[in-house]
Amino acid sequence: MTENHEPALRTASRRTLLTALGVAPLAAVTLPAATASAHPTAGRIPDALRPGGEFDQYVSRLAAEDTFSGTVLLTLRDRVVLARSHRQADKGRGIPNGPDTIFALGSITKLFTATAVHQLAEQGKLSYGATLGTYLTGFRPEVAGTVTIHQLLTHTSGFGRPAADPPRPPGQDGWTELQEIFDGTVDYLRGLPLNFTPGTKNVYSNDGYYVLAAVVAEVSGQSYYDYVREHVFGPAAMPTAGFCTAAQWREDRRIAHPYEKLPDSNEWTDVVAEFDGGIIGNPAGGAFATAADMARFASAFQCHKLHSSAYTHLAASPKWPLAPDNSFFEGYGPSTHVMTGQRINGHNGGTKGVSTNLDWFPDSGWTAVVLGNYGASAVAVTRKARQLITAAR
Repeated sequence: MTENHEPALRTASRRTLLTALGVAPLAAVTLPAATASAHPTAGRIPDALRPGGEFDQYVSRLAAEDTFSGTVLLTLRDRVVLARSHRQADKGRGIPNGPDTIFALGSITKLFTATAVHQLAEQGKLSYGATLGTYLTGFRPEVAGTVTIHQLLTHTSGFGRPAADPPRPPGQDGWTELQEIFDGTVDYLRGLPLNFTPGTKNVYSNDGYYVLAAVVAEVSGQSYYDYVREHVFGPAAMPTAGFCTAAQWREDRRIAHPYEKLPDSNEWTDVVAEFDGGIIGNPAGGAFATAADMARFASAFQCHKLHSSAYTHLAASPKWPLAPDNSFFEGYGPSTHVMTGQRINGHNGGTKGVSTNLDWFPDSGWTAVVLGNYGASAVAVTRKARQLITAAR
């Protein structure tokens, strides 16, 4: 694809971004007082996080160096502090990234699937301790009779293909519609064996969340996509969030194309043509949304608009230690980082040309959204945001 370098870097103005990101809807949603004021710096905005401050300059420098492309959004107690979009959503058509740009979220999608599970558990329609065979048929006996919902949520089930370059189901190349992709993948997963004894270790599993989505569909009586649209995206006020086909991703001017530097190349290459049934519609990594959508999700989660306060706590509390220094834990969808004595909940996402992160800081009321369409580009930006937010005094 011929790259369009005019302009090579576009940065939307703060005023335009604040308007388009929907400051009023965000500001109208107020976090519970106990959550928002739990940290002594709540409500105070350090200069480093304001427009023109250290974080803003850092991201702008990465964009100028052509190592970051995407949108960043910082909010404090649901009010926009910083909103910036850099570089291009589609180089071939010269479309810049902006506040309305929709990004592939990668594994942030797991937050939506987990939310659906928690809602149904709260309604008494499923149990975290129940085995997969309680809800779905056709899986191997050692899977159906031993793997639990809890283990699927925490990546301790021993089930699923490798997260990187998994084997492709037969016929996947011919799948084009979301439900066709979903049903075909679940049918394929029914034949997979266990990789290790469930509950004995943590190994990241995209397929585990695919299976959880199948449980959601079975228990709710709706398709997974209809359920999430109605019960997650709707209550969270995420008007542009959803799932799309590969054709829609390529053609819709609102959706950022993913760019990756391929082996032996120093140029960012559009890899949207490579995405097929392996990621499209995938309940572990196939959702799309804007930065404002993701800020609203974080707010809705913390304000108990998606489930009760008890289940909000249950979903976000640590379940499995992932770091020997007790700084990183697996949860029931959201993970938990601990930095300078503060909690960070959320999830990241990444695949070819997709690099994203959503963090919310329940002790201080901050939310940081980083949605990138360059491979791995959100990692450094996320690290910088965490450092500055948790260092605020």
